[in-house]
Amino acid sequence: MAHTEGRLIMDPEQEEHDFTLVIDRPITEDETDRLFETTAGDATPERTTQRTLLHFVREAPSLAVAIASAVLDVEQAGLTTAGVGSNDLVDLSEIATRVGRSHESVRLLAAGKRGTGGFPAVQNGLYSWALVRAWFAGYDPEAVGSPTEDQLVYDRMIVAADHVVRARSLTHGQAGGLAALLSA
Repeated sequence: MAHTEGRLIMDPEQEEHDFTLVIDRPITEDETDRLFETTAGDATPERTTQRTLLHFVREAPSLAVAIASAVLDVEQAGLTTAGVGSNDLVDLSEIATRVGRSHESVRLLAAGKRGTGGFPAVQNGLYSWALVRAWFAGYDPEAVGSPTEDQLVYDRMIVAADHVVRARSLTHGQAGGLAALLSA
């Protein structure tokens, strides 16, 4: 993989990767035109009153490379990526809705009073859906659509990429030490 003028050049063996980048404000028509040029047209913007979602279908050797190259393209267009679209943080009620169970059933699973144990840990009152979905894939696969291992890896990669992109945005690109932390 090479890097040229803010754009990553991909290896010949590529796959299509679907993901969404979040811009924390609406973008203008001029910015949309610049995005079309820098992303080679593989980003579809969705504007709301408070933000813009950029839906990508990008060819790359991996999801991580696809997201990294898209972030660089967005920056080349003069915009800052605030995150990767992810609905990962959920409470017990949302988990119950997603798996088709009662709130009490999910609460008992989370408390270890039912099920096989090992339910993902709660952090500040919320759970990671990527971890919960993986747990349910082993406990009751049909409740989460019987995901493949590739789908579970995709979930985790999207969440991890969201955290990295948010950290990058928070530090305004001054996160040199975070790269060492990620590779440790």
